[in-house]
Amino acid sequence: MAHASLIVDDLEVHLGGATIMQHLSLSAEDGEFVAIIGTSGCGKTTLLRTVAGLIPHVDGSIALHDKPVVGPESRVAMVFQHFGLFPWKTVEKNVSYGLDVIGRPDPDGRIDRLLEMMHLTESRRKYPFQLSGGMKQRAGIARALCMEPELLLLDEPLSAVDAITREVLQGEILHLWDSQSDMNALLVTHDLDEAILMADRIIVLGGPPTQVLLETTVPIARPRNPRTIRSNPEYAPLRARLWETLQNTQAAAHGRPPASDGSSDDAMEVRS
Repeated sequence: MAHASLIVDDLEVHLGGATIMQHLSLSAEDGEFVAIIGTSGCGKTTLLRTVAGLIPHVDGSIALHDKPVVGPESRVAMVFQHFGLFPWKTVEKNVSYGLDVIGRPDPDGRIDRLLEMMHLTESRRKYPFQLSGGMKQRAGIARALCMEPELLLLDEPLSAVDAITREVLQGEILHLWDSQSDMNALLVTHDLDEAILMADRIIVLGGPPTQVLLETTVPIARPRNPRTIRSNPEYAPLRARLWETLQNTQAAAHGRPPASDGSSDDAMEVRS
């Protein structure tokens, strides 16, 4: 049995005097990529920020490789929805920021490799205002990876770019993920297709207070391709199951009867 490297146990979080999550537990195995989806306001982003140590929890625990996470630390890196780059720093300095803060040198050429991997070498001396949305997000991903984290947190990282750039970046992240084996990732996304494409396992959340409604393994072998995954025979049944869970959750919140199929999925809003 694989070892659970990330364990969130009986977590309770309060914000603005309200209980956002209570008795929430989940885990991720060594090297596992987990996607988190759910309807609006269920606490997806709050969960991610709590795991990152950016929001305190009042009860429960978060452990990464058997060591508690109680605040921001170098073992955990986060990629934000809207890039989060420092506008006064060049691409290269944004990428090296974590190493610079802790005074760690770069003897193995890690920064150069990440810039090359993210197709940013020629833009290393540019500032964020000179970059496209896709280039900004590449820089954000490179900055997160520069610290060689044990856990990578992705908060809807591709929602602010156009559809073509999104597909290209999905492919690049998949290639990057397939080339490593020891890092964990939690991806918050409102896109069911993206969750199926990227993840080894998908967790559907409901709430508030946040609760796990469904956990399911993605039965589609890696490597995966954004342009061909829909043709896999496992794709449609899995998407229908995820959709039905989300739709029933939203129907219950509004006092409507549960859905019988996923035929109207364009009407569903599943953002954080």
